[in-house]
This record gives sequence, structure tokens and C-alpha cells, in this order.
Amino acid sequence: MARKTKKNSKKKPVRRKAVKKKIVKKSAKKTTNKKSARKVTKKATKKISRKPKAKTQKSTSSWIPGHPHPEPKVKRIRTAKGRRPYFFDDPNIDKLLAMIMALTGEVSVLRERLDTHERLAQKKKWASHQAIEDYEPDDITEAFRAQWRSEFIARVLRIVQVELDQITREKQDKEYDDIVKEVSKE
Repeated sequence: MARKTKKNSKKKPVRRKAVKKKIVKKSAKKTTNKKSARKVTKKATKKISRKPKAKTQKSTSSWIPGHPHPEPKVKRIRTAKGRRPYFFDDPNIDKLLAMIMALTGEVSVLRERLDTHERLAQKKKWASHQAIEDYEPDDITEAFRAQWRSEFIARVLRIVQVELDQITREKQDKEYDDIVKEVSKE
């Protein structure tokens, strides 16, 4: 059995100019006066040329539902000109320290977001992306986070701080020995 296929019964798109001309001609035929015909044609073209306004909701962030995080805005990366300053004898140690500090910053951010999750759960609020982004910590929470941050940085940079303290202590001991030698000469 052969089935009959239906032709696509799509309507042809109507052009706005053609519609305007038809309305203008009809309205001009109805009126006999030239001035009133002009007024009618202006009104007809205004009615046709109006476009429906799309209702848009203004959101507080650029986050799109269904995405795990908001899409970052692409910015040009600014780089300093000239050579990179090195603080240690080996430049690879400086590079390693820069990588560790970048990871330290990421861990600190993750810790604060986890703290936000815990505080929202304590208030029995749903921890949606928007709720986390809109969360504003109070003064006590901010002080707690600042204290944790300083202790965390101190733990990460402990070895550098110990070395720095050793260098300054040796310098102070040398100055002290010089003062003792001067006083004992007299």
C-alpha cells in the first residue's frame, strides 16, 4: 500500500512592507479627504511598526541555570614587562613557591565556600549557587575566617619564616657581639 504524503502546508512569511501597503491602500480608499487619508496612513503604519516588547528578568548574576558555575568574563591578561624578580638563589624555587601560593589561595577560597555551605545548612537554607554567591558573612564569621586564614598562611610559609628568623637572629647576634667587643675594650 502506498501512503499519500502530505505536502508541507507551511504558510509563506508575510513581509511587513506588503502588509503596510495593503492597510494604507484600504484606509486611503475609505477616506475621501487627503488630510484625513494621511492621518489614517500614519496611524496604520504606527500600529504595524510596533514590535512587542520582550519581557526580560534582570538577574543579579550572570549564572545560567544548569551550569555548575557562572561563565567567566574573558579579560586580557596583563603581564609585566622586563625580567621576573627572583628572591632565592635558584629561580626554580621561586617558581615552585609561586605555584604553592596559588594553590594556597585556591584552598583558602574552597575553605570559605565550605564554611558558607555549613552556615547555610545550619540556618536550614538550601545551598544553591545563587544563595552561596549572595551570602554575606557577619562580623563574627569574618573574624573567624580571617583568623583561620592567617593561621593557614603561617602553616604553609612556616619553613620560609623559620629561615627568615634565623637570618635576622644571626644578624642581631653579630651586632650584639660587636657591641660587647666595643664595650670590653674600654
